[in-house]
Amino acid sequence: MSLQKANYPADAVLELERLLRNSPSDARAHLSLANLYAEDLNQPAQARPHYLRVLALDPRHPQATQIRYWLVANP
Repeated sequence: MSLQKANYPADAVLELERLLRNSPSDARAHLSLANLYAEDLNQPAQARPHYLRVLALDPRHPQATQIRYWLVANP
């Protein structure tokens, strides 16, 4: 998250992808990665599978409703 806040989104993506290789069920990491792709890097195709994974891991996630709206708006 420090890399993202320091405006290094590509480096943040690399670190989150590394984290997910070791912990593929980490919903927070999937959400952070999806947000980076969707918001900072404007790559919705890369964000989508991570948002879907968040919902699969935690269908009642506090941001589930917003994620579902985003998924509908970004098919």
